[in-house]
Amino acid sequence: MIYVFGSILQLIRVETDAEQRYEQFEFSKHYKNSVGGKGGLQALAATKAGAKTAVVSKTGDDELAKHILLRLRKHGVITSGVAKTEKVQTGTAIRLEHENRTIIALGASAKATADQIPEDVLNEQSILLMQTELPAEENSKALKTAKEKGATTILNASPRFDISAEDIEHLDYLICSAKHKDEWARLSSPIAKTSQLKTIFISPNGTIELQIKGTTSPLPKINLENLDWSYPEGYEDTFCGTFAAGLHADQPLDKTILKAHIAAAVSASRPGGYTSIPYSDEVDEFLKTLQES
Repeated sequence: MIYVFGSILQLIRVETDAEQRYEQFEFSKHYKNSVGGKGGLQALAATKAGAKTAVVSKTGDDELAKHILLRLRKHGVITSGVAKTEKVQTGTAIRLEHENRTIIALGASAKATADQIPEDVLNEQSILLMQTELPAEENSKALKTAKEKGATTILNASPRFDISAEDIEHLDYLICSAKHKDEWARLSSPIAKTSQLKTIFISPNGTIELQIKGTTSPLPKINLENLDWSYPEGYEDTFCGTFAAGLHADQPLDKTILKAHIAAAVSASRPGGYTSIPYSDEVDEFLKTLQES
């Protein structure tokens, strides 16, 4: 089973009009409310890819959380690991489309703790998938416990490259943006000491690099009709969730990366984060087309 430890937020996507700006006021010509948070979205991607997946997080005890969790559950995401607090509201992310910028208020998600993941569910058949929206110390605790229990560990170093040398010892897969290569290089010493770590660099232009034991293998952009990478907002979460599902299904690494790459390309070719994540049958159709071409 896959356990995703990360944030669950509402996402408000706002598109403004520069001609409708009056002093400190700016009018929006369009807005949309959706499911956000890298934890929730990556759990959704893994579920849509066919893996039994639970998300572990924290929300407020409010109507907003009920709405978000219902939308995740209707796709099959297990939400029993999501705790509630009456002290803090469910978090919110505001996406300013015209500025290509997202403001994150984690809210209750910032209170999520590693001990919400029961130790007895972690074993050699488990996968733990995390990101860096939650506090680094909680991620470190979860990584250490998961590794001690024999689980496969994946960290998506996004939005922050917040990783310690000790974290590297407990990681099997590190997925991060190519823009973090310099920060990754500063961890070259602990990385060189690990035998298991594989790093995957991904970019919103569709290129991918796989780094294993000092050897880098570039992977070309997926070029298929209707996949134009015009909306890269959700590509990273889609890649990570689909990648985890492939590992859980014991697929070879090259096929796992390829299917995750295709899923990311599909997501990046249509607007929205939550609504852009494809199901496995759609990914399989594109894979078939790619193989035939």
